Amino acid sequence: MYKNIGVFMKQAKVISVLNMKGGVGKTTLSCNLAIELADRGYKVLVVDSDPQFNTTQTLFKYYTGSVDKYNDLREHNLTIKSIFSSNHRNSDIAQELTSQDNNAIYTFEDVQKSDFTQKGLSIIPGDLSLIVDINASTADRLKAFFYKQKLREQFDFIVIDCPPTWGELTSISLTVSDYYLIPTKLDEFSTIGITILSQQLSEKVAAMEGKLKCLGVVYMMLNETTAESGIARRNRPFKKTLESYFTEMSDEVNSSVNQFQTVIYNKQAIATSSVIYKTHEKYPELLERIQELVNEIMTRIEVKEEV
Repeated sequence: MYKNIGVFMKQAKVISVLNMKGGVGKTTLSCNLAIELADRGYKVLVVDSDPQFNTTQTLFKYYTGSVDKYNDLREHNLTIKSIFSSNHRNSDIAQELTSQDNNAIYTFEDVQKSDFTQKGLSIIPGDLSLIVDINASTADRLKAFFYKQKLREQFDFIVIDCPPTWGELTSISLTVSDYYLIPTKLDEFSTIGITILSQQLSEKVAAMEGKLKCLGVVYMMLNETTAESGIARRNRPFKKTLESYFTEMSDEVNSSVNQFQTVIYNKQAIATSSVIYKTHEKYPELLERIQELVNEIMTRIEVKEEV
């Protein structure tokens, strides 16, 4: 059963997906969240601020069958790089955004798949060269772009895939965000990564006067299990250790930090294929879990919006 957000959707909800390390399912979560929201009839924009641009490649392959169109856009400087590298004067950023900036938004049309129609969404594609173009003088340009192009009025949801490190790009992405999601594995490194992330988030939240809220922690790429808890024995000690830190983290980030009940398992059979769970007909439970997770996310947004 789908859960749709009601009348309070006056402006886009901007959700950043982040962790301090790679390989935790960040691209998988970002892509499947965006596609599921689009399928529910929402207008969705994906912003790929990760210079590795895995989300960009994944979505272009899914919607167009290749990255040829992306390569064409990149050749014409129609990626997120154009927002940061244009020759705006810093004091007049909002007034001087050009029409080319708007073209950084590429919209995928609905496409007919084997047995269903995939609803389209929009994307500001990532760019490998972005990492060398970001500095303090360009930090306001994404925020100015959001304002000038009225992105919050154009879309219902904006999903930002952040880099797997803390730096200017992650900080800039959070500045325009309302919420953030933290995907993580349950392994010996998960608590360390989230502890470091919490410390960085604490300062960012304070700088944003508490307006940035945590939606929760998503357990990704877990070992499959038939255990009633849904957590394999080898993952349980790490889960216990990580969750024992959530109370302290909640204080640090001025927002309730909790795990989602829905977890995403790692299917070895599809580990090297598409991360779009809707395409795996042999594993319908993958799509069902994404739908359940999105329902949980919707509920948490509703609760936070009512506060």
